[in-house]
Amino acid sequence: MSKKSLLSALVGAIIAVPALGGAAHAQIKAEHPRNCVMNVGPTQMMFSAFQEKGDEIFCTNISDIGPTILIFDARQPELREMNVEVRIVRNVGQKDWRDDLDQTNVVVFPTGKHLAERSTVNFRHDFAKAGDYIAVVRATSDDGAKEYVGEYFFKVGPSENWYFAAMLGSMAVGVGGLGFWGLGRRKTGQASDSNAKAPVKAASADPD
Repeated sequence: MSKKSLLSALVGAIIAVPALGGAAHAQIKAEHPRNCVMNVGPTQMMFSAFQEKGDEIFCTNISDIGPTILIFDARQPELREMNVEVRIVRNVGQKDWRDDLDQTNVVVFPTGKHLAERSTVNFRHDFAKAGDYIAVVRATSDDGAKEYVGEYFFKVGPSENWYFAAMLGSMAVGVGGLGFWGLGRRKTGQASDSNAKAPVKAASADPD
């Protein structure tokens, strides 16, 4: 799949969400589409998220906690005929997403043929805590003969890169301030030296 078609699919999925209303016409800022792809068995889906208080489409890092629209867009027609279950679990470093589900499970959305009409489904969830999460998609055929499982890892809340950039910015401001302070002291010192070294003119005697 080309980068152009991936981006078109991502933007199309966002605009197709009725709940977004006029916000869909706002300027859209998105991560690179390749970061939004998840494998579900032999098929692919695109994961994206949108918060109504902003105009950004998120994939790997949802910038803040709060109400969020999670969008899953199937890339193959096969998924349209399958029953789809989506759940969100906290990522605590477990080897398998099924480990300690009683502790890590956040929300399970009802199973259904959500992709039958548009190949796209969206769910709302209010994230209460920042941290690492996994979106788990399970797609099963009606006869149970096929089951595809996909996992997508993402973060909620400011990323480490944001903190690093903020720290660098603070350091730059601090270094710049010290530079201006040092320059000011140097200029003051130079002015004092110039005054001290300036020759003093002898007073001329007034003629009688």
